[in-house]
Amino acid sequence: MAIHEQIPFLYKIAYKYTKESEVADDLVQETVYKALKNESSFQKGTNLRAWLSIILRNNYINEYRKKTRYTNTDDVISYVGNKESYKAKNDGENTLAVQYIEEEIEKLPENLKDPFMLYYEGFSYDEIATEFDIPLGTVKSRIHHARKRLKKSLVLLRAA
Repeated sequence: MAIHEQIPFLYKIAYKYTKESEVADDLVQETVYKALKNESSFQKGTNLRAWLSIILRNNYINEYRKKTRYTNTDDVISYVGNKESYKAKNDGENTLAVQYIEEEIEKLPENLKDPFMLYYEGFSYDEIATEFDIPLGTVKSRIHHARKRLKKSLVLLRAA
């Protein structure tokens, strides 16, 4: 059996590990490269698939370790400390987002906005139903419709 005949098998394994087609392709490519480079270490008569699978698994583990090494913020915090002076000070974008959200909430019809705001403040559905003297299902429906309208209007915010 030749190495190139094992590529579909390797891809299946790589995709199970990564859940991403392009990353799986890269992992298979790296595995085939290392297998060809170290072909002399393969013992004839042994299981080629098992040997390739081990190379693939080791490549995956090594890549995972590299990613976690460079994306782990715990190391940065322990090195720098959790001091306010190191944090970026730019609240302009957040302030604009909050203003935009508040404006969109204000645009809601009163029958949706009032129950939504009470729910947002932490009131339960039952408390809101009692407050407005409306059925529980109506409260849930109004809050659902308010969320739906806000989600639709806030699509522009996410795109920015």
